[in-house]
Amino acid sequence: MNEIEILQTMLVSNAQIPLQPGPGRPSVTLTDKQAQTTVEIKGVPHDTVVVRAEEFEAPLDIFNGSRGERRRADFVIVSDDGKRKWIICIETQAGNTKTRSHVEQQLKGATCFMSYCKCIGKLFWESNEFLDDYQYRYVSMVDIHANKEIRRTRHYPYRAQSDGGLHDTPADFLKFYRSKSLYFSKLIS
Repeated sequence: MNEIEILQTMLVSNAQIPLQPGPGRPSVTLTDKQAQTTVEIKGVPHDTVVVRAEEFEAPLDIFNGSRGERRRADFVIVSDDGKRKWIICIETQAGNTKTRSHVEQQLKGATCFMSYCKCIGKLFWESNEFLDDYQYRYVSMVDIHANKEIRRTRHYPYRAQSDGGLHDTPADFLKFYRSKSLYFSKLIS
């Protein structure tokens, strides 16, 4: 089994979002039930698992939550296109009401969830390098249900990063505004 197959086997089907076939590469529709938002990601590599990270129950009885350690992002995409391997943590919002630190905590929580999956793969599947050579990317999508007219008349910055670097840490996430559909390549570039 490869790493994607192990992850698919490890996780219950309700926590996974199936890929939808299309011309060329598949797509996936991310529906956040709590925020009532939907975003389509197009051009997803075939060897991909999409996980509803928010389904991982918050550890309310273990952690006290003073630093946001109970939070986690909505989705995680784990993908291997044969050349590069990605773990993309995604937080979606209907509006733009969460503070930057709140989103960062959610993205950190998704990273912890993936670290837990990594440990399970190494110990229970005896795959010593399980998910080791995957690169992380962090993404926030806001104002998803915004009016299209407003979208056309206002310019929004493509990135919400202070130093313009890669979005490879929770503190330096990539932020998309008012996008109901994106290409996978935009999430990793």
